[in-house]
Amino acid sequence: MITAQRPHAPAAVAATPPRAVRAVLTLARVEGRRLIRHPAIVIMIVLSIVQLALFLISNDATREHDVGWLLQVAALFIAYAAFLASNLQALKSRRDGAEEMFEAAPLSPARRTVALSLSALWLMALLVVLLVAGDLTIRLAGNGARSDAGETLFPLFDLVQGPAMVGLFVLLGIAVARWLPRATAGLVALVAWFVTSNVIINAAGHPAWFRITPFHPSFLADGGLLAAVHVLYLAGLATVLVTASVLRHGWTRATGAWLATGLGLAGASAAFLLVA
Repeated sequence: MITAQRPHAPAAVAATPPRAVRAVLTLARVEGRRLIRHPAIVIMIVLSIVQLALFLISNDATREHDVGWLLQVAALFIAYAAFLASNLQALKSRRDGAEEMFEAAPLSPARRTVALSLSALWLMALLVVLLVAGDLTIRLAGNGARSDAGETLFPLFDLVQGPAMVGLFVLLGIAVARWLPRATAGLVALVAWFVTSNVIINAAGHPAWFRITPFHPSFLADGGLLAAVHVLYLAGLATVLVTASVLRHGWTRATGAWLATGLGLAGASAAFLLVA
């Protein structure tokens, strides 16, 4: 009679694990909100807004008609902040000494890594809003919102390139955290990336291999086709980075298939960009 009592029903329900997909998406929403509120992201967005405001109210703004580069620079530096924020966020459970506790969670470490990766979508969406707001602000101030390629932001590739680049940096920060679980490793990687990107951006000429750098576009007037292929290239790189992070927790057939897909997409699109 005691075993049939009602109080045992909730225990049975609690023992049933939630659906994996729903749990991953729920965790991705939580991590996404944390990511866009991270101090590194907030500070860089505020600095970007201040930089734009100071330029537009200066006397030089009346003579400058190529100020779209402000938005490109803002997107690039927000991407650097995204790398640092995602790296520290992915290391949080390790820094807090909660790794063993997470082992008992319904989600496996690999699925938690996927959820962390999906959190990049929140920051990408936020950057789209910021780019649109920045473009409208420049136009209302009476200045042409132009990129280095001499085209307006709408519907320029920048509106896709900026968020894609930021998302890629988030995934890179997570991958570094999974394979090099030390905060100093993330800082070293970020400095190395900053130096490398500056060398490439400031290099003489526009060699074809520029196109296979994640921060390529609008520095070259390549046209819509190559811009679209560059998006596919970034998607391939993103797939490889997510898979590399998941591989830290073990190899599966599904992981191998995703890795092959990412490498194939990135390789094919990179080859097209180099020969086009």
